[in-house]
Amino acid sequence: MNHDASFKMLLKTPTLLQGFFDAFLPETGRFVDFSHLEFVDKEGFTLDHRKRTGDLLIETRFRGEAAGFLIHLEHQAQRDSDLAMRMLEYFMLYWREYRLPVYPIAVLTYQGTVPASPLTFDFPNKRVLQFDFDVIDLRHMDAERYVKMANPAALALAARMRFRSGNRLRLIKDFALTLARMMLSKPVGDMVAAFFFAYQGISPAERLQLQQDISRVESTEMGDRVMELTNPWIEAGKEQGRQEGEVELVLRLLSRRIGAISASRGKAIRKLPLHSIEALGEALLEFASSADLARWLRLHK
Repeated sequence: MNHDASFKMLLKTPTLLQGFFDAFLPETGRFVDFSHLEFVDKEGFTLDHRKRTGDLLIETRFRGEAAGFLIHLEHQAQRDSDLAMRMLEYFMLYWREYRLPVYPIAVLTYQGTVPASPLTFDFPNKRVLQFDFDVIDLRHMDAERYVKMANPAALALAARMRFRSGNRLRLIKDFALTLARMMLSKPVGDMVAAFFFAYQGISPAERLQLQQDISRVESTEMGDRVMELTNPWIEAGKEQGRQEGEVELVLRLLSRRIGAISASRGKAIRKLPLHSIEALGEALLEFASSADLARWLRLHK
């Protein structure tokens, strides 16, 4: 699964980005002007010319002011002992290129220790550098709390948090009920469900059990809403299910990005091997029209 592509597409939805700050960085969210958001889609490189893949850059303004700044969100799915140095490198690159102050945030989705922050360099006579950034360590947060929160970003990202293994069906149930009660717009609701079930797939047996549990305590209308949410994400076997899940996620993300996908192109995408589907999940973040998709498919036959 292309974790970076899924993460970036999720938070490039303005409603979900604001929900992210409300849930995880409320003090920071108070000075962000969410009515002025520009997602910077420029391809970036490190100082040693390696492509940057995990970062999301947003230009915004201070609330109530004309002054602008950048938000740098870095998703880290694997342990990186040099994360703090890399965050500093990106800070300097963005500050130099855009001439705007940068607010850095690292979102961690791997199990392990949290990187040290702030990053400091001291000489015997003075401290020459102190660089700090926010760290959102999802794997050490309680999923069972966040799936009950009426916040679409918290609901989606709960899929990457810790929970007791015996409570997985309860987790899915609470997620689906909370999402159904929120009555979000269909595009936002689909995005939240797509992200959650990409990590917490539901089998036919689990869906049947979920339907029985909900029918005992909820109205028929609510039960129907929950079943509608879970229906597209039923697993169809381990490896086959993974591939089909990846395809469905990419097709949904593409339709949000460039509009309806033709039957012929949908068929071509379904025939791609898993590694190409994952590559498409990353590439689609740069697509502006169906012509970009057609060009990509020609190059990856």
